[in-house]
Amino acid sequence: MTNVLVLKEENKMSRLLKDERGMTLVELLATVVILAIIAAIGVTAIGQVIQNSKEDAGVANVQQAMNAGKLYQSTNSTNDMKSFALKDVIDGGYLEVPTTTWNKPEAVLFEIDGDGVVKITVPEKSLKAGSKDSKALTKYSNDQILSLDRKILFGTKTTP
Repeated sequence: MTNVLVLKEENKMSRLLKDERGMTLVELLATVVILAIIAAIGVTAIGQVIQNSKEDAGVANVQQAMNAGKLYQSTNSTNDMKSFALKDVIDGGYLEVPTTTWNKPEAVLFEIDGDGVVKITVPEKSLKAGSKDSKALTKYSNDQILSLDRKILFGTKTTP
């Protein structure tokens, strides 16, 4: 009798397993929709991180240009030198940049005031960071360039 009970027990188990069905179409669609929403959030977040990184690189490019401009001015200073362009700094070997970094390096100007302080003027759209163009910076001093951030250079903020 014990053997018969075991066989009946096994029959119940195999019958339960045979009755098991897969996912319904609605469950499958719900799973796909949830995965699509998660993927969309992830892609958007990653895209924003990449854009912020490109804008930070643009800020670093302006800061490097300022440092190179000060070095250029200190080694090439003459009494009559009142201004020079970023192109002069690059051509002089004080700054190495890929040709695609600055749109028009000849338009980026350094001015030397009466006290010998170097100020930089960066025209609008001189740098590109992903989908954004840079805003104009007019006669920024070294302190202003050091406090420069992506919101000023690429955003809506107007003062450092």
